[in-house]
Order: sequence, then C-alpha cells, then structure tokens
Amino acid sequence: MQPSTQTLISHYAELVDFLSRRTGSRDSAQDCAQETFLKLAGAEMPAALNSIKAYVFRVASNVAMDWHRQDRRRRAMTDDYAAMRSGDTAPDVADTAIACQTVKRLEAAILALPLRTQQVFLLHKLEGQSHSETAALMAVSVKAVEKHMMRVLLACRMALRD
Repeated sequence: MQPSTQTLISHYAELVDFLSRRTGSRDSAQDCAQETFLKLAGAEMPAALNSIKAYVFRVASNVAMDWHRQDRRRRAMTDDYAAMRSGDTAPDVADTAIACQTVKRLEAAILALPLRTQQVFLLHKLEGQSHSETAALMAVSVKAVEKHMMRVLLACRMALRD
C-alpha cells in the first residue's frame, strides 16, 4: 500500500470533514474522498514531497474543485431544461431555425477534425474531464490536449463566421 493511501485511510474522518466544508454535503464529501482514494491509488508520489498528508489534502481539494465544476454544469443543464419545459415562452420559428443551422455548422466543423481531436473535445467538454484527466485517459500530454482544444475552438469560430 502506498504511503499516500495509508495517510488517506488514517485521516479519513478528517478528510471527509474537510471535504464536507468544501462541498456542503457529507454525501458529496464521501464521494470526493472515494475519488481522492482512486486518484492516489493510480498515481505515483512526487519525488520531492515534504508532507504526505498535505499532498493527500491537496489532491482532495482538487477533487472538490472538480466536483463544484461538474455540479455547476449539472445545475445549468437542469435549469435550462426546466426553463425549456416550462412552456412559458414558445421559441420563435425563425430563432429555432437559426439555432438548428448553427448547431449543424458546429457539428460539421467538429466532425471535419481529426478523430483524436474530436475525442479530446468529447472528453473535455461533454464529459467534463479536466485537461489533465483527458490527457491521462488519452495517454498524451496536457499540452497536447490544449492544442487539440485550440483546434476545436478555432474550427468552431470559423464555422460561426461563415
């Protein structure tokens, strides 16, 4: 068992309390603690490490930040869906047609990109993976993920200009 894993286990209650304050929910904190455990189990320890406990809590803090990002994304999608379902305002036919054309242009621009670039886009934007998580999943560097994302954004920008 790695030292970071042992530290997480020995400080589990303290870590969950820390994450509870970060997430505002004990259940979410326990989910984040589990995610922290998985990250630590699959990662190599940094060579120059002064405090294993500080490292574990830093990883947990990063997991909590990712949780907040995903939570905001979920809430925004839920709010958008609720507004759409409320039926208070029916979308204008012209607005709907323009939106459909825009989506088709963006989709065509993304599908014209290399498969690897499309995969990076899907992992990062649609599945909510961070650049580093996407890099790990695709076995490339973070810099490569950033370059792929720049290609996608440039292609989308060009598609919207036409």
